Amino acid sequence: MTDSSTAPAIVALCSDLFFASEIQGTGELHEIAVRLVDTDQEAIEAVSSNPTRLLVVDLRNPGLDCGQLIAGLPEPRPRVLGFYPHVQTEYLEAAQSAGFDEVVTRGRFSTDLIKFLS
Repeated sequence: MTDSSTAPAIVALCSDLFFASEIQGTGELHEIAVRLVDTDQEAIEAVSSNPTRLLVVDLRNPGLDCGQLIAGLPEPRPRVLGFYPHVQTEYLEAAQSAGFDEVVTRGRFSTDLIKFLS
């Protein structure tokens, strides 16, 4: 996690520890503050309490309700980017229906990680 006194530019909702470490490590390498959270409620609280330009969401997060997450974000809300396994298109459909700004496959997100974080 980033220092709580530093306002993160990016909040990442990702319970996959391996992938969360990759997101945070890439952010640190490029001097981009990333705050990791485990639940949609923690994501809403993090975005509400700090200036955030991007919310990254692992759509496979246990208990995630895409509609509730979007509805709970403060206005103006940050850009919301979701990623999902390419074979599980139900995640794509749920995120698009909820109003995510962009939804990409996990492979594309991983390949273009720095581009998405910048």
